Amino acid sequence: MATSKFIKHSFEELCQNFRVLMEAHIRANRFGLLKVDRAEAIGNIETGLSGVLNSFHNLYDAIQKQMAPAPINWYESAPLALMLVLRNARHHNHANRIRTLYSHYLQEASEIGTMESYILIDFPCPEDGANTFDLHVSWGDLKHLFDLPKKDTQIKDMTRSIISDYLSTSKFREYAELYKLPESKLCFNIIPLFVNAAATITPFIKDHCEPDSSEARFFAEHFCSLTKADTQNHEVDCGPVAFI
Repeated sequence: MATSKFIKHSFEELCQNFRVLMEAHIRANRFGLLKVDRAEAIGNIETGLSGVLNSFHNLYDAIQKQMAPAPINWYESAPLALMLVLRNARHHNHANRIRTLYSHYLQEASEIGTMESYILIDFPCPEDGANTFDLHVSWGDLKHLFDLPKKDTQIKDMTRSIISDYLSTSKFREYAELYKLPESKLCFNIIPLFVNAAATITPFIKDHCEPDSSEARFFAEHFCSLTKADTQNHEVDCGPVAFI
């Protein structure tokens, strides 16, 4: 592969993995795979999530190789740093691999099929039609990751701080107290955070993307023009969850 094509192929892979994750969500929920084969449905979603996070990491690596010096320091940009931190946690099996709500419920519920209360955080998108689907991941796991020794995670204090500020995590404890639940029962929607990260990096690399697929052509334009989700003013819900 020619060096000049690293970004092109990595961006194409990212866009394709967005689609794969969305299709896994639709099959699981709209088409009922969760009720027919729960393990397959959740496995598809977990695989899709890892695919997107790995694609962000591949894009990060491609930019370091093709555009040195890189146009932006990912670890100093909260939307991008979050992608790398989550990817590395899953890759290195830290903090329960940052579980989705699906996996958290299956591992923590007193009995599969019983209702468990969760606090769900969303980040509102100001554009009409910007919300596509929800995929919540565990704040408790991410909090645990931040509490692990730095020698294990390699997460710098500055990186942890800018991510916490970006997500306004100082409010999370207030939500837990309001609903009388532990912070481990709080999950946040990762989909708008994917979009924010893509919207942060795409303007820097658009001239190198050269998209082949319809997905990549759409996203190359879309990510350069959309208004990012608001991570400071949360939409908060609390309710019962059960995956039978």
